[in-house]
Amino acid sequence: MIYEAEWVLPITSSPLPQGAVLVEDEEIKDIGPAEQLKARYPEQKLKNFHHAILLPGFVNAHTHLEYSVFRGFMDNYEFGEWMLHFIRGRKLLASDDWVASALLGAMECVGSGITTVGDIMSHGTATLEAAGTFGIRTCAFAEVFGMDDANIPGVLRNLDGRLERFRAAATPLVRLGISPHAPYTVSGPLFRALMAYALGAGVSVATHLAESKEEVTFVRNGAGVLAHDFRELVGWDELMWMPTGASPVTYLQQWGVLSSNLLAAHCVQVSPEDIEVLKEHDVAIAHCPKSNAKLACGIAPVGDFLEAGLRVGIGTDSLASNNLLDMFGEMRVGLLLHRASRQSTEGLQAEQVLRMATLGGAEVLGLADQVGSLEPRKKADLIAVDMEYSHFSPIDDPVSALVYGANQEDVFFAMINGRVVYSKKLFPDLDVQEITSRAKQARAKLRSSRQAEESRTSAS
Repeated sequence: MIYEAEWVLPITSSPLPQGAVLVEDEEIKDIGPAEQLKARYPEQKLKNFHHAILLPGFVNAHTHLEYSVFRGFMDNYEFGEWMLHFIRGRKLLASDDWVASALLGAMECVGSGITTVGDIMSHGTATLEAAGTFGIRTCAFAEVFGMDDANIPGVLRNLDGRLERFRAAATPLVRLGISPHAPYTVSGPLFRALMAYALGAGVSVATHLAESKEEVTFVRNGAGVLAHDFRELVGWDELMWMPTGASPVTYLQQWGVLSSNLLAAHCVQVSPEDIEVLKEHDVAIAHCPKSNAKLACGIAPVGDFLEAGLRVGIGTDSLASNNLLDMFGEMRVGLLLHRASRQSTEGLQAEQVLRMATLGGAEVLGLADQVGSLEPRKKADLIAVDMEYSHFSPIDDPVSALVYGANQEDVFFAMINGRVVYSKKLFPDLDVQEITSRAKQARAKLRSSRQAEESRTSAS
């Protein structure tokens, strides 16, 4: 099938006016001007999207699909307080609730033009069930916690068992990895053991790093909400933590766990020296501008990352800390925050953030040979964006139009691995109402708990 549109954005080359993409089975066979492809392959059927932009599906480099029912539940908390409320809330949900939540998140991803996710999963096979249902390409990282070094052998045995179950549940479009959660929830010795485990198992690693001031205060000084209220809530208040006097980045460097196999989400609270360390070890970064802004964590120096030559992708993080899984919004907010913080339009352009949202994300997830750009022999993961609306007219530069003017509602078509998974804003063969209903039931548990807490507070 030849897919034609007014604009085609290959990412690795200039935009093609009246371009087209030839898809055969799971792959892109050819790309170029529409008239040339139609003449070259006269036997092929044609699908003309007319006034639309055709581009590779977005790669959401960091999210948590399981947490989707938390959308809007903790809108006004800074990171430390948000973390406490989130931990209390997650205790209320059962296995079926996590599946419903992950399905809701996967549905929003596909409908927003996200065809690949780097997902951190904590609750059984919820993410894998959602990925299979929607056919979404997934790097699924099994999350690991632990601050008691005496339990490291048990943690590794448990991880072995989890990964075995995950392999049985995963589709061919899922690649498994592991995720030591963060420097304040995984001890140095356990982090090192997990990196060695990943090397032996041949899997990649993702972590949260230098996300907040609270994390820096805990790692460096052993103080703050993560040292007290948080550890008491999770049952770690009796475990010793010695202040390191180091930044989170330097702390992980001291344990020898920084490498090109590590994807670090956030990296907001980093110094120029930290960036040099990240570069030295070729650590990849998932930039999550809206989540970081919403939780008052700060603005990651993404321009400095790019100038240092680091691999950078864009992530939405979860709906627990971001109200939309919208890569258009992430690109736009990331670009504008960077310019505002630098008080300059130099250093970050629309082309760069679009690349981070596509090929950059593929690079940090180790999938650049498969997805992230429209090129022959790559997998046929592509989306179409409607340009009929006034906020797109007139168009001289389709990249500028996407980054500055588009949003998730403009996506009307998505293909993953050569299969149409979203067309005319509909999901073939899926009951959207059932998924939404299940998610509402899970959300009701959170709402009931909050109402009960508010009643107790009023009574006292």
